Amino acid sequence: MKFFLDPGHGGRDPGAVANGVQEKDIALSVALAIKKFLEENFDNVEVKLSREDDRFLSLSERARLANAWGADYFVSIHCNAGGGTGFETFIHDSRSTKSVAYQNVVHPAILDKMGVRDRGKKAANFAVLRLTNMPAILTENLFVDNARDAALLKDPAFLQQVARGHVEGIAKAFGLKRKGGATSKPTGIQPSKPAANKTTTSQPKQSKSGDQVVRAIQEFINTYGFNIAVDGIAGPQTMRGLVRVLQTELNKQFGRGLVVDGIFGPRTRAALVNVRAGARGNLTRVLQALLYIRGFNPGQIDSIFGGKTESAVRKFQRDNGLTVDGIVGPKTWAALLG
Repeated sequence: MKFFLDPGHGGRDPGAVANGVQEKDIALSVALAIKKFLEENFDNVEVKLSREDDRFLSLSERARLANAWGADYFVSIHCNAGGGTGFETFIHDSRSTKSVAYQNVVHPAILDKMGVRDRGKKAANFAVLRLTNMPAILTENLFVDNARDAALLKDPAFLQQVARGHVEGIAKAFGLKRKGGATSKPTGIQPSKPAANKTTTSQPKQSKSGDQVVRAIQEFINTYGFNIAVDGIAGPQTMRGLVRVLQTELNKQFGRGLVVDGIFGPRTRAALVNVRAGARGNLTRVLQALLYIRGFNPGQIDSIFGGKTESAVRKFQRDNGLTVDGIVGPKTWAALLG
């Protein structure tokens, strides 16, 4: 399959600019990450970009390049402006059957990874959608002129999630085969094998039948008044729920004043505290839950940072290229939540 990625704007055209964010930079960063994830994780995939650096291209040239290459799908990546917030996608207002079908898969996959307001699946007569011969979509990833959205767009970890959402949607829409022969599932992108001296983050456990420990974790999350499905599947909802519990506890115990939104953004990252052997309480329970979901056995999820939990922390740190000290500081939290 041939996927053509179009990072919006570039060169003398910065796109929307506000709050220290330029649309052209965000679009290129996300597109490069999508290309990397697709090529590293799936067989029989070819990816081209309209631009791989900061250069100007006309709208017609972007479409011409995709048409000449014979792409199977065209994805144009943008940010929004105009005083709103959230995520939306566009297809051409002719609403071709394939474009509609792919939008119905790709849109929710991206939204699920971003955890922001859904502005909806829309249609418009945008030039890159009109001039391309293949099914096409244009994604609008938050508003640069909204301070909260801009803060997320400045967070490299959040941009990785945006890219993974695009990849997850594309993989599901086109039934891509993962390297190793497995068929793509809508539960997330599997990590590539770690390169030497390169930090990697293990992915959440996935379960077809449901995992009783994950169910207990989900029930724990819901004791805070949240309402996530207790299905034993450690998907994005569960991860966001754990972030919300973490934010709640940081507010309660340390007066951090965080918005409890389930988004691991810059303010939450800055509010993190060290957790180490001997600690007790719900921060430790969140830690144990994250270790379990990432595939590292902390022993009982009992809110007590004992020997088994410390051993799991050290193994996670070693496998993810972190300092192996058994202390869960900001970098270890970030890797667990990334």
